[in-house]
Amino acid sequence: MSKHIGVLTAGGDCQGLNAALRAVALTAFQEGWKVTGIHDGFLGLAEGCIKPLEKADVSPIIGLGGTILGTGRGGGRAKGTEEAVENCVKSFNELGLDALVCLGGDGTQRFSYELAKKGVPIVTLPKTIDNDIAQTDITFGYDTAVQVSVMALDRLRTTADSHHRLMILEVMGRDAGWLAAGAALAGGADICLVPEIPYSTTAIVKSLKAQIYEHKAALLVVAEGAISQEDALLGLKPKKHVAAMRLVDQIPELTGIEARLTTLGYVSRGGTPTAGDRIFATQCGSKAIEYLKAGITGVMVASQGGALVPVPLEKVAGRPRLLPRDHSMVKTLQSIGVCMGI
Repeated sequence: MSKHIGVLTAGGDCQGLNAALRAVALTAFQEGWKVTGIHDGFLGLAEGCIKPLEKADVSPIIGLGGTILGTGRGGGRAKGTEEAVENCVKSFNELGLDALVCLGGDGTQRFSYELAKKGVPIVTLPKTIDNDIAQTDITFGYDTAVQVSVMALDRLRTTADSHHRLMILEVMGRDAGWLAAGAALAGGADICLVPEIPYSTTAIVKSLKAQIYEHKAALLVVAEGAISQEDALLGLKPKKHVAAMRLVDQIPELTGIEARLTTLGYVSRGGTPTAGDRIFATQCGSKAIEYLKAGITGVMVASQGGALVPVPLEKVAGRPRLLPRDHSMVKTLQSIGVCMGI
C-alpha cells in the first residue's frame, strides 16, 4: 500500500486542476498518507522541485483556476524523451515516493506510460478543454471551456443582430472538434466547422446567404484546426488559425456580408471551473487514491458510460479521441439546420 505519493500537473492548464489536486490530497490524508506536490509537471519531477502538501494548502482551492503547483511541458533539461524518463525515474526514487498521480492531457498520458514501463507506480487523470483523450467520455476542463465559449456567443449574437453581420468565433481544438461542436450546439450557432470534417467554402456561403436573408445575422464557430476540403485533398496538415483568418476575408468578398472575427484562445482555459468540472475532477482525484490503495497502477481514471473505470495507459497514450461524424452532437447540429461546412 502506497504511503507517500507525489502529485503533479503537466501540459496546458485548464479549469478543474486544483479541484482534482485537492481531492487527491484530501483522500490521501484520510488514509494517513503523505502527499508531495511536484512543481511544473515532469520538469519539476526531473529536477526534484517539490512542496510537501498539507490540508491547509488544498482545502480552499476547489474553485481556483489554473494549478497551484504550476505546469510545464517536457522533462527538464534532458536531450530527449529517454533521458527525461531516466531523470524522472531517478528523482522519483530519490524523493522516496511510493506512487505518482499525474494530471494531464495526451502528452502527459504518453510520458506517464513511459514512466509506468520503467516500473513507476502511476495513476493519471484526464484533463483538457479539448475533450480528446482516448478511452474516456469526458475530461475535466471541457465543461467550463464550453460554458465560456457559449457566454462569448451570447454576447456576439447581440452585436451580430445589431449590425446585421456574421460574427465568427474561433475556439481551441487543433485536432478535435468537441469544443467547437459543444459551443455551437449550446450557443445557437448557425455554422460549425471542426477539424474532422473538412469544409466547403461554397457550402458555407450558401448556408450563410440563406441565414442572412432570413435573420439578417449569423454566428459561425470554427475550431482552430479546421481545414478546407481543398487543403485536405492536397494532403496539407491543418494549421492553427488559418481557417478563421481565411473565412473572415473570403466571406465579405463572396457574399457582401460584413464579417468580424473573435479568437477566444486562452480565455477558454482560465478562470473559475463550473460545478460540473469541480464534481468530475473531485471524483477522479478521489478514485485515483482508491486505485493506489488497491494496488491498481499504470492506469488512467476514465469515465465510461457514467462510471469511473481504470484504463491501461497503453490504450490511452498517443491515441487522440476525435469527434466522429456520426456522433450525436453532430447529428443534432445537422438536424436543427446548422451547417457543418458540407
